[in-house]
Amino acid sequence: MAEHGPHSAPHESGSRFLLGIDVGQTAVKAVLHDDRLLPVAVARRASPVDRPVARHAERSQDALWVAVADAVSEVMATSGVDPNLVAAVGITGHGDGLHLVTAAGAPVGPAITAMDSRAHVEAAELASDPDRLRVVLERSGQLPTPGAAGNLLRWLLRHDPERVARADAMLFCKDVVRLRLTGEISTDYSDACASFLDVGTATWSAEVLDAYGLPAELLRLLPPINPSGTIVGRVLPEAAAVTGLVAGTPVVSGLHDVQASSIGMGALVPGRLALVAGSFSTNGVTTTQPDVDPRWQSRLSITPDLRIAMSTSATASPSFDWTLRLLGVTDATGRDALIAEAAALPPEEPVPLVLPFQSDSPLGAEASATLTGVRDWHTRAHVLRGALEGIVLMHRWHTRALGERFRWDEPIVLGGGLARSPLYVQLVANALRAPVTVVDSEEAGALGAAIVAGVAAGLLPSVEQAQRDVVRHAPAVLPTDASAAYWAGVGTAFDELVEALGPWWRRRAEESSPDGPASERDDRAGVER
Repeated sequence: MAEHGPHSAPHESGSRFLLGIDVGQTAVKAVLHDDRLLPVAVARRASPVDRPVARHAERSQDALWVAVADAVSEVMATSGVDPNLVAAVGITGHGDGLHLVTAAGAPVGPAITAMDSRAHVEAAELASDPDRLRVVLERSGQLPTPGAAGNLLRWLLRHDPERVARADAMLFCKDVVRLRLTGEISTDYSDACASFLDVGTATWSAEVLDAYGLPAELLRLLPPINPSGTIVGRVLPEAAAVTGLVAGTPVVSGLHDVQASSIGMGALVPGRLALVAGSFSTNGVTTTQPDVDPRWQSRLSITPDLRIAMSTSATASPSFDWTLRLLGVTDATGRDALIAEAAALPPEEPVPLVLPFQSDSPLGAEASATLTGVRDWHTRAHVLRGALEGIVLMHRWHTRALGERFRWDEPIVLGGGLARSPLYVQLVANALRAPVTVVDSEEAGALGAAIVAGVAAGLLPSVEQAQRDVVRHAPAVLPTDASAAYWAGVGTAFDELVEALGPWWRRRAEESSPDGPASERDDRAGVER
């Protein structure tokens, strides 16, 4: 899983450059691309996340901006590129969560990230009302998680109403970064549809707001919406001073990270399936079909006529990282050594079966992680491969739902941090019984953001052509014939275990109070005071 350095070939004096910024749940990446969309310089910073009490995952908007500004400043300094040659800036970021600001752009409290589950009670209340839930699904194209803006706003109205009263706009992650760069408050379709957008009309919906149980006056928080590739502002002098960019550099509206990664993976094409194993297991097929279903999100893309039907859960790197900590692995060297041990096991040797629900589950908040089938001869390598297989089985779970309504071409495109492991790529191919190709880019999200910016700046003819001409894929990895029976058995065992544990999970949830276990009530009470 080693990283590769940026392209270092010389550039002609007339070259123009494109900056892509990708703000994820755990890391901020800034990548400067030349006019051939090859990376010239890359910088990364940790994306700050605070967990003050159970279920809370938030961050300071100021600290996030410092991380972004530092990464961009490093890229500009190390690239040696004249900042006057940067044609445009594209930004992408993780979706959902809640970022409240004033009309002047000042943050109103910390940003709440999509990993936050404090609003699980509000989410359960909505889920218990089929009529309201149907409105949310049919109008907004998806069922909300506890980390969705609608549920988080309900939580704030109950626990911190003054914070909502002080806010003038509700934004998403990439929007607050663009706000610091340009002073402009708005969002794009790909992020707006995670909350109160009617995906049929591509406009904000008072009906969806009402279905969440929110007052109509909160329509005042919903910002203007632009297509992702619209130039909506220019770098302010104060932002130029801390980033090394030139004041006046165009900045586009930007897009949700799944959309940006799909572009950077060459997959934002109808009939293409892209999987990302990162902070979330993201499984999306690009389509023009408006079909909705509780098991996936029908998200508008860079324009309202294009969608990604995506089925997601936080069951990838959170589960992988938890397993590494459990096994005492604390650095990249130990991680790579353990992956090598797992890869050396006979491919069809039985390993423990893992349900990777340490952080999240699409089966409901009551579902928890499970490690079963453990024997005394199993080693750390067996446990790690079992954890990887569990993560892969979630790709199977998500794509099985999508496959009931959509069709896609092969090979399947795979990205994300786990895709750097040849073992993981082979496991995905074996489990899905399909060829899998990995995009030849360390930072697909930043590349996708840069492509959108390049089209807006007139450097590229279209997003579609850029995907064809620029995005490179590794040779497809095929499923092995010998693995067919093994994965059929593992898949069946996964389904049987989920079904068997369902009643136990529900009983455990019913034994808790409506507000959760006592320890969590105490944590929340501390915040509420």
